[in-house]
Amino acid sequence: MQERSIDCSLSIAFGHQPAVLSIVMIKEQVRLDGLLFSSDTDVLGVMSQILDTFAINTEVCRELDSAMDAVTNRRLDIVIMDWNGVHDPNRVMSAARKSSPNSNATIVAMVDQNSEAYALLAGANFMIHKPMDLDNARRCVRAAYGTMLQNRRRAARVAVDIPVVVRVVEGERVDARISDISIGGVALQSTQLLDLDRKVTALFTLPGTSGLIYLSGSVVNSDGKGRAGIRFSFIPEEDLARLQTWLAGELIKLETAEMPASAVMCNVH
Repeated sequence: MQERSIDCSLSIAFGHQPAVLSIVMIKEQVRLDGLLFSSDTDVLGVMSQILDTFAINTEVCRELDSAMDAVTNRRLDIVIMDWNGVHDPNRVMSAARKSSPNSNATIVAMVDQNSEAYALLAGANFMIHKPMDLDNARRCVRAAYGTMLQNRRRAARVAVDIPVVVRVVEGERVDARISDISIGGVALQSTQLLDLDRKVTALFTLPGTSGLIYLSGSVVNSDGKGRAGIRFSFIPEEDLARLQTWLAGELIKLETAEMPASAVMCNVH
């Protein structure tokens, strides 16, 4: 179900007193991944400060082609788009929604009075009004943060950065790193290209564990630059049980996760 679009330009207050938020220490650091699509220097300056504060690992795209490539081939938690840029943000929005990894990604639109309606009709979940205001933009990202965590829990996937040895069936060994894992597949970055539909095997160790996980599967997406997705076709019963146990533990961490303390403002005007 599509999230309701939220206008984040409104101030937050209770009665006549500003809301005072206590500093919340994050129990478990959750790595979130994002895309910022804009060529506006002011927008990039403001948003880079905010995204760093929220510990969101963000790829900045100034050109349409790189943004289209990212939303099509990378798994993203948040896509932030400038609706007043020179490129057509509707194409990026449509590509994200049609992409299996990003069909439920949180979409934040940066708009003015002329573009607000277009972003709303396109399906943006949150809107930041221009000209950019640091506090308003921070409030919007804070509101979106909870949605991102909720989507992570629903997808039951976990971001990681671990080495994996991939062997192409009737081919060669490929060294890679897994960036994202679920009970049904992995996303990885490899030193060599993996062609679509190739059969592969993989061997890796989950963080905090010592046993090796073995699996076989097929390449279901590839961006031609080393990023690829593998869907599992077989995992030995013992390895599957180990993966399920580990994922369950990581998802419990998501249930108790809060936003980074540096992202919680003491005074919200």
